[in-house]
Amino acid sequence: MEVLHYEFKGMLYDEWELNRTYVTGAHTIREAEIVNYCDLSGNTNPLYTNDLFAKDTPSGLKVVPEGLLFILANGVDTATLWVDGSHIGLLDQQLSFLKPVYVGDTIYVTKTPVEMRLSRKPGRGIITFRVCVYNQDDEMVADGKWVILMATDKEHME
Repeated sequence: MEVLHYEFKGMLYDEWELNRTYVTGAHTIREAEIVNYCDLSGNTNPLYTNDLFAKDTPSGLKVVPEGLLFILANGVDTATLWVDGSHIGLLDQQLSFLKPVYVGDTIYVTKTPVEMRLSRKPGRGIITFRVCVYNQDDEMVADGKWVILMATDKEHME
C-alpha cells in the first residue's frame, strides 16, 4: 500500500498580511455540542445543563460554555484551511468572553495578524493574531489573541 500524498493548502508565514482582517465562515451552535462538551469535560455547571436553573437567570436560557466557544471558534478557523499543514504549533492563546452565547446562535471569527517575526529556527515564523468571535447580530462575544508558530516554506510544513 502506498502512502497517500496530500497537498497542504495552508498559507505560509510570508503569505499572511500584517493588519489585514481575515473572516471565517459561520457555525450555528447546537444543543448536542453542549451536551458532548459537558460530558467530555465533566463540566456540568447548571448554567450550561439545567433548564430549570437557567430560567432564573437574567436571560432565562442556558449559556454555551466558554471552553466550548473557544473550541468552536478554533473549528471555524480550521475549516478555512488557512493553516492546513503550515500550523506547527499554538504557542499562546487568550480569549476574553464579552457576552453570553446561546444554543442557536451562529458565530464567526475574524483573525488579524498584528505581529510577525521569524523564529530562531529556520523555516519557522511566529504570528500573533487578534481573534474576535461574533454572533449572528455582528456583536463581538469574545476577543483575544492566538500566537501561532507557522512554516515559512513548503519544506517545513507538517
